Amino acid sequence: MTLPTVSVIIPCFNQGRFLVEALDSVKSQTLPATNIILVDDGSTDDTAAVAQRYPEVKYVSQPNRGLAAARNAGLARSSGDFIVFLDADDRLKPEALEVGRRELLAHPRCALVWGYCVRISEHGQPLPTVPPPLVVGDPYEALLRSNFIWTPAVAMFRRWVGMRFNPVFDAAADYELYLRIARKLPIHGHTAVVAEYRLHGASMSRNAAVMLSSTMEVIRAQRPYVARRRAYARAYEHGRRSWQGYYGEQLVEQLSRQARNPRRWIEAGSMVAVLARYYPRGLAAHAVRAILERPHRRRAPRVRPPASEESSAGTPARDRAAAPVPKGELEKHVV
Repeated sequence: MTLPTVSVIIPCFNQGRFLVEALDSVKSQTLPATNIILVDDGSTDDTAAVAQRYPEVKYVSQPNRGLAAARNAGLARSSGDFIVFLDADDRLKPEALEVGRRELLAHPRCALVWGYCVRISEHGQPLPTVPPPLVVGDPYEALLRSNFIWTPAVAMFRRWVGMRFNPVFDAAADYELYLRIARKLPIHGHTAVVAEYRLHGASMSRNAAVMLSSTMEVIRAQRPYVARRRAYARAYEHGRRSWQGYYGEQLVEQLSRQARNPRRWIEAGSMVAVLARYYPRGLAAHAVRAILERPHRRRAPRVRPPASEESSAGTPARDRAAAPVPKGELEKHVV
């Protein structure tokens, strides 16, 4: 019996500094990948130079089209029966492919399986990680509440699913794909740690405006599928509020910092527009807090010179520079 083969697809946009670790993690698998496809999505860093060090990797270069399009381009050039998508700043655990294939073979009806990951720092050091709870019941209902598949690297897909990442939801296209699959087909979760999820300043997940807008559009796209089922409608509402609070509050905090700097007001205006559309309640609360926290200063009324005084040349006194008002005289008018 011939066992299914596995392809690993790595989209990369200006993540050359992490790419060696990602590629080495694939090469170190206990189950070798049939092919490794690296899609350079218009990078301007050393991504191409790094790729040249790995002749066994299929390198694909394209103009910048976004994360979803890069993943789709890699999928089109892969040949494995099972597929893993690894972001260029993440790493696979050594047994990730072996575990994923074993789980898919043990659950032949499932379109995908997923496991756990641990968080790592920018420099690859382990960070405290509390895994999401095990999913009990309907996975689609659970996904409406939250995305427990933290990074695509923890999942392995069957090619026959006919998956495609929708560029409309670019930053959250993976979440939309999980929801789309779980609506129609069984999926299965296991408890093995199969990936390391890196947190760093340049990560797309740190862009609160992009993540809020993309994730809320994914949630809104589920409305036609939840209306007739009360449990789905409740899960949808729970998820909508959770995502608003999670990314919305991050964006509100970023807005409060940007608004203090006049050079950042254009950027702050863009943030306001995103909040107004996707988290209006949070924007209103921020406005109220800004008003309440503004310092209130009592101002002295303006003291004007006598209006009847005329200059020697006949010019009204109000058109001349007013003489300085003695300090004691001004204090009489302070309320």
